[in-house]
Amino acid sequence: MEKQILVPTNFSKHAWNALVFGLKLYKKIPCKFILLNVYEDSHGLGDRIVGVKSEDDANTKETSKSGLDRIMQGLSFRKENPNHEFEILSLEGDLDDAVQEIVNTRAIDLILLGAEGANVNIHSSYKSKLSKLANSIQNCAMLFIPEEIELTAQPLNEIVFPTTLRYPFKERELDPLKDLASNSGSPIRILYIDSDSKGLSEDQQALQSNFEGHLTTIKHSFHRLTKTTPSTGIHLFIESRQSTMLALYKRKQGFFSKLFSQSKVDDIEFDPNVPVLLLKELS
Repeated sequence: MEKQILVPTNFSKHAWNALVFGLKLYKKIPCKFILLNVYEDSHGLGDRIVGVKSEDDANTKETSKSGLDRIMQGLSFRKENPNHEFEILSLEGDLDDAVQEIVNTRAIDLILLGAEGANVNIHSSYKSKLSKLANSIQNCAMLFIPEEIELTAQPLNEIVFPTTLRYPFKERELDPLKDLASNSGSPIRILYIDSDSKGLSEDQQALQSNFEGHLTTIKHSFHRLTKTTPSTGIHLFIESRQSTMLALYKRKQGFFSKLFSQSKVDDIEFDPNVPVLLLKELS
């Protein structure tokens, strides 16, 4: 079945890199990439995603359409997959509202976004358009690509998925994770940070079994780190293994509050420098 991938763009380098990453990630899979540019008369394109300077004429429908046409022209030289299709959308309004409307009315499997710089700063403490978008969009997984990620022929080697093992997952909430792992041949590394070194309770053991039951067709392994905070443990785990993707799960209430809590002054800041797959709690 053809994948429907929504790619908001503001014609920046990081937006283009995210699109190219997606083309390589899904090079063996039939996909329709929907390229979306949202312009707003009162603020201009530069306000839609942090990192792009506004131009005097950047708030016009004509500028939006010509930018999308340039992307299509650039894509005509790429040969990742003859089964890749492209659609362009130029809409006036608010980016968050436009993206959510498309998610609500079309069968979007994934939203693909580029982050400026070397890190994916999508925690709510970062007052950026990207953080706002990550927090506001409901019922669709999102994949954030750092601008400075190395674009290799094989983008993934493994996907790290931290979990507190406190709540069960719905099967369809994990579908984007399983889909990426299956398509890329990448194993999933389930990571539990046992800060207090107490081990797993019976309830957590049951949730672990339930979780792994969803992954029977995917290569995976379970890992437990002790005597460390969640953010430090995840950072060191990814760094030591040179993992190439992080998957996070966002419930509707709160935004990784436990994961991002900094209990020590010298704790490592949690700014992932690998692509981040953000799974959403589904209604």
